[in-house]
Amino acid sequence: MNESSWLPESDADATLEKNWLFTLRRERFRSRLTGVAHDYYVVHLADAVHVVAVTPENQVVLVRQFRAGSQRDSLETPGGLLEPNEDPLVAGARELKEETGYVGENVRLIGQSWSNPSILSSRITTIVVENAQRIAPPQPDQTEELTVELLPVAEIESAIRDGRIDHSLAVLGLLLWQSQQR
Repeated sequence: MNESSWLPESDADATLEKNWLFTLRRERFRSRLTGVAHDYYVVHLADAVHVVAVTPENQVVLVRQFRAGSQRDSLETPGGLLEPNEDPLVAGARELKEETGYVGENVRLIGQSWSNPSILSSRITTIVVENAQRIAPPQPDQTEELTVELLPVAEIESAIRDGRIDHSLAVLGLLLWQSQQR
């Protein structure tokens, strides 16, 4: 791993907000190169998992749900936040079942990345679930209003290109998955 070009100066750090979802902190770092110090604002958020679930009919299981940041509904892969030290494969399978009623097999990790490393401390893990079949009605959390949608695998790229799927983390996961199919 590369050595960081900036060093933390923890004596200047401060928590600005802490709630059930995130902690917002001001964190000071000093450049190794210039010696200049700068305050950064970092949102500490739990890591998350997204699930690319594919049915025997070669369709991808997606959910449509409201997103406050964009103030509109978003078509995306199912997923959610991880508890500390939670296995993303277990959490992803659970989220898939809760949000869509689907379960499957051959659950495997296909990639991890930083959600937005300029301001977020969280990482996203994308997993794939094959042979996904609906076995129960969805049981979303109290604040989730989800619609389950199936999209043929052959339409995923065009749905990303034309903006039907524009949640960046879902796009990343779907593209990672597709790159491994070739």
